[in-house]
Amino acid sequence: MKSHLQRLFICLIAIFSLLYFPLNLLAQQLPAGTWAGDLSLGGPAPAKIIVDFKPTVAANALLSIPANGLHDLRAELVETANDSLRLRFRDHGMTYTITIKHNGPELRGVFAVASAGFKIPLALKETDINTLRPSRPQTPQAPFPYSVLPAEFKGGDTSIVLRGTITAPKGKKSVPGVILLSGSGPHNRDSEQFFHKTFMVLADELTRRGFAVMRYDERGVGESSGTFGGNFTEDFARDAAAAVKSLRNDKRLNVKDVYVIGHSEGSLVAQILAAEDPSVSGVILLAGVGLKGVELRKITHRAILRKRGLSDEAIETSTDVIAQSKAYETIATASDRATARLTFNKWFKENISTDTSYSGMYIEPYLDPWHFHHLRFDPTPYLRKVKAPVLAISGTNDSQTPAEPNLAGIKAGLAAGGNTSFTEIILPKLNHFMQTSITGAYDEPYTLEETFSPAALKVIGDWLEQQAGIDKKARATKTFR
Repeated sequence: MKSHLQRLFICLIAIFSLLYFPLNLLAQQLPAGTWAGDLSLGGPAPAKIIVDFKPTVAANALLSIPANGLHDLRAELVETANDSLRLRFRDHGMTYTITIKHNGPELRGVFAVASAGFKIPLALKETDINTLRPSRPQTPQAPFPYSVLPAEFKGGDTSIVLRGTITAPKGKKSVPGVILLSGSGPHNRDSEQFFHKTFMVLADELTRRGFAVMRYDERGVGESSGTFGGNFTEDFARDAAAAVKSLRNDKRLNVKDVYVIGHSEGSLVAQILAAEDPSVSGVILLAGVGLKGVELRKITHRAILRKRGLSDEAIETSTDVIAQSKAYETIATASDRATARLTFNKWFKENISTDTSYSGMYIEPYLDPWHFHHLRFDPTPYLRKVKAPVLAISGTNDSQTPAEPNLAGIKAGLAAGGNTSFTEIILPKLNHFMQTSITGAYDEPYTLEETFSPAALKVIGDWLEQQAGIDKKARATKTFR
């Protein structure tokens, strides 16, 4: 049996790897400025934590832990009492609370995960955010040789307004269009993580090749209205369908064919969209998902641990891995969340330990509505309905959606529906975020300067040009670069 600290660390690895932080806001009096400090989460080095009390979006406090891919998480609750400030960030059944007090030039307090009994001392100092930004040389810089247009349209829920950016070749000639769809967790239009503006780089590449590209803030993120939390993949697919309609009908442009590119969970959104809209001209799946949710989580859990140096034998005999896999399986087959909890706790008591105080660490984080739905989600019925050409790009270093099993699932689903227009490419050293990496570990992207693999950009651009019939010789005469 592992120690409580070891169990907690493995639990946190799984939690932070998912990046699903649906957040809302209440607010009162707050400090001013941007404050940063070091947070020890059990890894080889402390993670930088940033709390911004002068955010540019409709929130009073934002939390970022860039090394873990967490950016601008909105405080769900802000309380001030007895000279203390409490910020709460809720995630799939767990509440992360920062309680801090002014202490001269510092804010001192505790970072706590209440449901796990986890508390870490935290000291924050006012900081110039620019000193924390690592080099990101691929981020496009103005002036641009193309038009940059604001986008605004009603989402799948017409009470929601989604806002973003369209980059398009200058002039109103007929051009093919592309919609970019972010992965899991709240993302702005640039699909920004680790200070990498992944979709901005991709949009720049494709616009220079002659495509009109739309990218947008997800509901409840950035300038888009609504609430991010409480929505499922199908809800984001309805937003994507609204984006396609908006791009096709945009009077400032003359878009003919529309292609969709989805990353990670966005690949599921793209599959649903293409299945329900046969007029979609083509689909690109980046780090695409082709497995049922429960199978994906089991494979991903093991892949992350391998990247952290554990052997296959150590993983498969680990009590924690066995218990976590059982938790996934229980959720996938239970009739409801309450039944899943009771069934798992009974199994835990009979097979792991009569002390069930730790059993919640394995199942509670996945009993929120999103995870309960996601672990039961099967992309196959949608893949069978996709008739458009599909390109799937994955990497050998992807530990979040391992390439071979997911590509096999995508291919099988398409083939079952009679679609043989499928191209799969596995690029060496490519990680989950389309970067050339060394290890593929989840926290590595923060240390990488590369935002998007040039090899992957070329594959995407060349495939789209071929599908859209763009004349490369004509494009080469333009002064885009």
